[in-house]
Amino acid sequence: MPSPIVDKLKGRVEKKPTAFHMPGHKGKKEFIPFDLFSFDITEIDGFDNLHNPSGIIDESRKLCAEIFGADETFYLVNGSTSGIMAAVYALCGDGDKILVGRNCHKSVYSGIILSGAKPVYITPEKTFFNTFGVVSKEAVEEAISKNPDIKAAIFTSPSYEGFCMDIKSVSDILHKKDIPLIIDEAHGAHFKFSEEFPETALSLGADIAVQSIHKTLPALTQCSLLHLKNGLIDMKKIRDAVSMFTSTSPSYIFMAAMDNCQNLLSKKADELFKEYVSNLKIFYERVKKLKKLKILSKHLVFGEIPVFDMDFGKIVCIVDNKNINYVEKILKKYYNINIEMKGTSHILFMTSVCDSKEDFKLLGDALFYIDGKISSPLFEDTSLSFNFPSPICPLTPKEAFNAEREKVSFKDSMGLISAEFIIPYPPGIPLLVPGELITPRIIELAETYIEAGIELIGCEDSSLFEINIAVASYDSF
Repeated sequence: MPSPIVDKLKGRVEKKPTAFHMPGHKGKKEFIPFDLFSFDITEIDGFDNLHNPSGIIDESRKLCAEIFGADETFYLVNGSTSGIMAAVYALCGDGDKILVGRNCHKSVYSGIILSGAKPVYITPEKTFFNTFGVVSKEAVEEAISKNPDIKAAIFTSPSYEGFCMDIKSVSDILHKKDIPLIIDEAHGAHFKFSEEFPETALSLGADIAVQSIHKTLPALTQCSLLHLKNGLIDMKKIRDAVSMFTSTSPSYIFMAAMDNCQNLLSKKADELFKEYVSNLKIFYERVKKLKKLKILSKHLVFGEIPVFDMDFGKIVCIVDNKNINYVEKILKKYYNINIEMKGTSHILFMTSVCDSKEDFKLLGDALFYIDGKISSPLFEDTSLSFNFPSPICPLTPKEAFNAEREKVSFKDSMGLISAEFIIPYPPGIPLLVPGELITPRIIELAETYIEAGIELIGCEDSSLFEINIAVASYDSF
């Protein structure tokens, strides 16, 4: 009998691709130098317990908190998703209002469904290549003035493409009203270790920051951290919520990988990040000479996109959507480069301290080859967009999720209320959330994603021939 997952992974290993995608260790064993199989144990005597840490796990997470500048840090073996859901659940209950950036990850909406909170959405500003930018401080101020009973706020910074919001100004606005701020900093775990990157959410006033160290640091997939700052939050309630959303059989392999990562950073962060930043600067200087492909840089972003800061560890290549499949094919077939994400008008390459000088040179070589082959200098078609319209929410996500459901033709669902998600993946930002009205623009966007071959998750029928709607929509809207 075949082993489809094992066989596919073995085939990939044999090809030895250059990985410009997560996880941050990039498959290089020197960054995680231990035998994974022999470390797979349970809570035997002397090895502590993640749900009540008082020994080696407690010692390790305290060392980690010190490195990242937190008052308390939790090891998340279920990924950042569990930390975000725990944070939302701990801060909000049924009917409580939570201020939410509409570019938040699926896990935020899952936390909202479980908590029963009522989201007050802020739609981020739009980029010139049809993705979300960031939530502005002005939009936060306006939302707070209209909703003085907000209990908590959660925003994503940096975004999948590396765009950062003005966390300091936003935290100041919220803290004047005693509103705690959660930042989904899943893609910014590396910020702490070089002044060339944006400042960390904790240093800018966030009360809770959740980081996926596996994305941009040497750690295994699912290894994440939840950081807390004392003040506005009930630390005990957060601890209890984290435990609720954590497996009672936590992986010692993951915990060992997180411990290894904090130890590596404590000893070699300066050395590793000095070389990493140097490699990035050389790469960005080189690709300035590209004529048709466009690589975003801080200079270009600040001139064309309304963002506060940018993580230049995310390499964003703007490509005419007529050429984007060709670009991905050349990268994979001729240069053996695997990318992080192909959008509708851009390709994302994720980098880390584990990428070598040779890796960056290979990527540059590939881009210059492609630049000489394509004809269109910039993307033109704006119908393919990851910048979603502001939602109309007749029901809360929990009300819609728990409502009686009925399947209807997606093409005929305009004016009804969704009981499920539609999420283009990656990056996992929902086009549609339970409780939201299905509009003509939602239908149009979903159909363009399907035509473009973009995977949709969260919906029972990923082809969107049918969709589950909340029956309440017939009577109450």
